[in-house]
Amino acid sequence: MTGKSSGQPRFVVEEHGRCSFYVYDTTTGVSRYPSFTRRGAQKIADRKNAEYAAGGNR
Repeated sequence: MTGKSSGQPRFVVEEHGRCSFYVYDTTTGVSRYPSFTRRGAQKIADRKNAEYAAGGNR
């Protein structure tokens, strides 16, 4: 399991096709939050990582 102090982001962007990007949760192994652009998916991943670092449970 990935802990908060490991230095690795919990949420990363994963490409599932030409215009299909998802935010992958490395702890649970689930891909969620579909996006048509890598930039959009990266914004979501950054937001989720910030929430997780702040102690959020989502």
